[in-house]
Amino acid sequence: MVSTDIFSQMPSSLYDNRILVVDDTTINRELISSYLKTAGYRNIVTAVDGEDALEKIKQVEPDLLILDLVMPKIDGTEVIKILRNDKKTSKLPILVQTMISDPEQRKEAWAYGATDIITKPIHKLELLSRVKVQLQNSYLIRTLEGYQRLTSEEITRALDLQKTLLPSTQQLQELSEKYDIKVDSLFLPSRFLSGDMWGIYEIAPGKLIIWICDFSGKGISASLLTFRLHTLFLEYRYKILSPTELIRSINNRLKEMIPIGHFCTCLIGLIDLETKKMSYVSASATHPLVYYPNEQKFVIGDGSGIPLGISSEVAYETRTLEIPVGSSLVLYSDLLWEDIGAIPGISFLPEKLPELIYDLQGRSMLKVIKEHIHALGETSFSDDLTLIELSISR
Repeated sequence: MVSTDIFSQMPSSLYDNRILVVDDTTINRELISSYLKTAGYRNIVTAVDGEDALEKIKQVEPDLLILDLVMPKIDGTEVIKILRNDKKTSKLPILVQTMISDPEQRKEAWAYGATDIITKPIHKLELLSRVKVQLQNSYLIRTLEGYQRLTSEEITRALDLQKTLLPSTQQLQELSEKYDIKVDSLFLPSRFLSGDMWGIYEIAPGKLIIWICDFSGKGISASLLTFRLHTLFLEYRYKILSPTELIRSINNRLKEMIPIGHFCTCLIGLIDLETKKMSYVSASATHPLVYYPNEQKFVIGDGSGIPLGISSEVAYETRTLEIPVGSSLVLYSDLLWEDIGAIPGISFLPEKLPELIYDLQGRSMLKVIKEHIHALGETSFSDDLTLIELSISR
């Protein structure tokens, strides 16, 4: 469950906020405290200088600091520096009160992180107005940050759940050991959650269904549709064994689910490990590739077709690709086709593929792409990125 204590420490009322008044002159501390108490503020703490203020801040964790600049031991400017360099107090509202009228000195207070400045002698109405504004602003900021953290936690959990819909490491390992194949994949959402989804499962001895789909749009709306799609594949997994019938049935169901204006590109293939061929149907997917690392060549399949969810009862053509021993089937989302500069040196555009294959020098296509992404460091792409490489060893 998402933590609910994000908001629990926030004051229930504006007047419950903890206010720390710092001034080395007793009469000023008492005057400001009196103004605040008369206005209804209930949690007023005072400090006699900068050193005392820093200790009190640790003890009471104030919601607002009213700070004099000119003080013995540690002056107000130094207090501001210390607070702004501490993660716990970096956003604490600091209302500076000072007799300094020199614009340069006041500018220095702003530069070090003062939130607002009020000039002595203190006028009651001005003080109360500025205190109220600062507390209200602080409350709004903390509320927004709280909701942001809640949303981030929820999205993280949703992404974790979405990843569980993908083939697990154990499932892929079992297929690899059973049929002497290797299946490796890459799954990178562009914006928190992904509109991509893929899967692979066995329908009969030596026969595997593999599929990859990509919903239009990004983020939460697209990701919700992937959950629906995954449910459909589970529903039809043992009922429909033909890629042609499977894509037709899924298309008709998605036509009822997908909002107008949205669609899903998809490729579904039936891999026969005995004949080393894949019969497949495509709904405007990226072209499938068969990569021959030892010969440094490739074969492009046909990914054309009408996207899913646009029209009912579409006739999808069945096509065939050979995947001989020593070759790899490569399926991927359209980032590697549409955004040429997303990963420097990597493009699946037909005219760019000969150069890419040459640069691979017989290495695993997916492994090299992972290396390129790692070299980019922390980065985000314009679209979701999914890549599957299925290699046949014998």
